[in-house]
Amino acid sequence: MNASDIDRSRPNTHCARCNAPFRCGSIAGDARCHCDDLTLNAETLAYLRERYTGCLCHHCLQQFAAAGPEADAPKRAP
Repeated sequence: MNASDIDRSRPNTHCARCNAPFRCGSIAGDARCHCDDLTLNAETLAYLRERYTGCLCHHCLQQFAAAGPEADAPKRAP
């Protein structure tokens, strides 16, 4: 592993939703970012752009890809 590999693995921002540190390829100027592998519908993208001002981590984006804006809904007690 060389120095550039180490740099590419280091977090460079925090998730705007959960505050977890992660590496955003777009911010870093990488060829790809984790969000490139996810598909979000237009409604979900509009919701995210309205609600959050920064990038979201892969875990949070996966939740939105699966559930849409409802991913932010409060969890109900059983």
